[in-house]
Amino acid sequence: MLWRSAHRTIKTLPRLSAPTLYRHSYTFTRKMSDEAFPNSEQLFRSAFDQPNSPSELLKLIKEHPTYPAVVDLLVYYTCVAEENPTRAEALASILLQVRDAPDAPIINTDLTLMEVFSRKLADLHGRGLEVDDDTKTLGPSNTFLTGSLLSGLSFKYQLTSCSDQYGAILDALDVNPSSPTTEVLVTGACIQLLTAGSEIIQHSTSYFKSADEVATKLKAQKTAGAVKDANALKLLELANWHAETGFKKENDINNVWERLFPSQA
Repeated sequence: MLWRSAHRTIKTLPRLSAPTLYRHSYTFTRKMSDEAFPNSEQLFRSAFDQPNSPSELLKLIKEHPTYPAVVDLLVYYTCVAEENPTRAEALASILLQVRDAPDAPIINTDLTLMEVFSRKLADLHGRGLEVDDDTKTLGPSNTFLTGSLLSGLSFKYQLTSCSDQYGAILDALDVNPSSPTTEVLVTGACIQLLTAGSEIIQHSTSYFKSADEVATKLKAQKTAGAVKDANALKLLELANWHAETGFKKENDINNVWERLFPSQA
């Protein structure tokens, strides 16, 4: 799939209309009547909190082997992760176990869970990585940053990869350092690269020629003063080192959010 543009423009997303069960950065709202089956939100959320979460989630999908049910699963995954990004790594691992379960059902559209996960997560990442007014302020509630974390985890666990995910990184590498969105864009790219740089660089030849190219551009953003927040600057320096050393798998990290926002740990 070709990325639609090498540089995205700032876009203000429309307000979400009430009543809704919730709102989140993916601009994906669910009314009670939209649920794939009765109480799907409550049941999926509860399943994510269980010690045997993969089994509980798989049980729900087996009972409701429909495309809308799997969409609900993935939407509520993003919601739970956004509400507490420190859980995102564990939640992504749970999704992987559900997807790869030997007894995972075929959905009523004749699609496997792998196919539905890949398609829908790509769509959700495209929404989550939209650049809007929120992208100007760096903080733990910034939805572009949580979107970057979820995107990085999808790369890491090979849940999906799409042009929007690569595009968000490319935008950050080339963004004007004086843009009001620069700090958040660059920090988002660092989140992705530190979470799954070893995986990203293997399949990014259409976007980056080499790890050295990424390192050069990250260093240029640092030199230009694109990132001023102390913790975000540490991430930028670490991401630059990760790139300079060739994005080795052993240098990917699993606590990038806690490094950026220590108070959230």
